[in-house]
Amino acid sequence: MGDPAERLGSEGLDSGAAVKTDDLCMEIDPPFQENVATAEDWRKALNRVVPAVVVLRTTATRSFDTESAAASYATGFVVDKRRGIILTNRHVVKPGPVVAEAMFLNREEVPVHPIYRDPVHDFGFFCYDPGAIQFLNYEEIPLAPEAACVGLEIRVVGNDSGEKLHSFVVFYKAFDF
Repeated sequence: MGDPAERLGSEGLDSGAAVKTDDLCMEIDPPFQENVATAEDWRKALNRVVPAVVVLRTTATRSFDTESAAASYATGFVVDKRRGIILTNRHVVKPGPVVAEAMFLNREEVPVHPIYRDPVHDFGFFCYDPGAIQFLNYEEIPLAPEAACVGLEIRVVGNDSGEKLHSFVVFYKAFDF
């Protein structure tokens, strides 16, 4: 069972071709990286991004499509500070009428309005008036899809039923089949 060619069977294999084990194995765990983020790196990153994370309080005013009328809490984050755009999950934006507010870290609340709900992918956008935030100094969290990679350690910041923001460590492992 040690020879990869024996495990796969010999049919279809060129007997003169050398089979490398690396060619037959699917890498499940990412390779060890020496420059893994330290606790201090995470602390600095969280101090920078947590003020841009908001608690969204939404009320779907009536049943619409597959969604029923309901009130809920969710998490979003500011992706464009100048234009006042918040990214969140698609189900939070709702397909029908919704009344929503964003609560920032310092408890400032601003009304938000849905501007986009992706029909396929799990994201949507709300907008708010950036001038309505008077006391909190916060930055946006820019979108960088080119920086996403398999095996990247991430930290997820979210709320606990709308009460307060928490940070969760997630070891993100995706598989490209």
